Amino acid sequence: MTSNLHSVFFSLTVALVIVLTSHSVFSIYAQLVILAGAVMLAGLPHGALDPLVSNYLIGESSFRRTSLFYLSYLLKAGMAFIFWLWQPEIMLLLFFVFSAWHFSDDWRETLPRLYQIGVGISMVVLPIFFQPLETALLFSYLGANWPEPMIRSVSFLPGIFCCVIMFLAIAYTTRNRPWVSVELLSLCGLAALTSPLIFFSVYFCLLHSPRHIIKVVKVLKISARKALLYAIVFTFLAVVITLFALASRVEIASASGLTQAVFIGLFCLTVPHMFLIHRFQRKSATGD
Repeated sequence: MTSNLHSVFFSLTVALVIVLTSHSVFSIYAQLVILAGAVMLAGLPHGALDPLVSNYLIGESSFRRTSLFYLSYLLKAGMAFIFWLWQPEIMLLLFFVFSAWHFSDDWRETLPRLYQIGVGISMVVLPIFFQPLETALLFSYLGANWPEPMIRSVSFLPGIFCCVIMFLAIAYTTRNRPWVSVELLSLCGLAALTSPLIFFSVYFCLLHSPRHIIKVVKVLKISARKALLYAIVFTFLAVVITLFALASRVEIASASGLTQAVFIGLFCLTVPHMFLIHRFQRKSATGD
């Protein structure tokens, strides 16, 4: 029931966002400010629960085990940051691959695995397919100077493939899970009718993050107060570390600097988070 209510809320919010953005023009910088705020308030908190997930995976924790978890987590994030600075184009492609795989878990309980992977890929490809011009600008901020015609050409066949996958997934869920089909349809509309930044803000912060938090709270049986405390503390730490790492390299108040702060920061946190959540999903599904 909770899942259905979330799908309803999300789909209605998407409809509202599409209406609002169709009657207003937001600059790239304004969209980035909205995205940065949304990620801090609703996006990062789902990764801030990772220490609790780690305790669930390793059992009763000790100071040594806890220290090793934090050290390993920071080491993976630090290596991702260094590699991004060294090879931004390759790491951007890896970010897409990691994100597509990670996003597929949002439909783990509602779609067959092949559909899950296809929809996860679609969350990355469709915004690029529908909005190649804005995508090219964002990529340039991230160090990947790929021209718009090349992005349009390269994303054409994957975009068509993703449109077909989304259609099949919508058809699959129409009879038994109608609200999931509405949710998927709303994501297609959001990708087609809004900018990539707006799409990512809404999807990541209002579907992906809440769905993960609900799953973690349910499996770990933790109180809302404890979850909120971890979310606040570790979100704050993530923001501080990201700003500290990038402050000497970019001007955060610029569009390019804010783009790098948001997406490089998310990539660095996604790497250790994804490995941890893969183990969590496997254990929560099998009980082992």
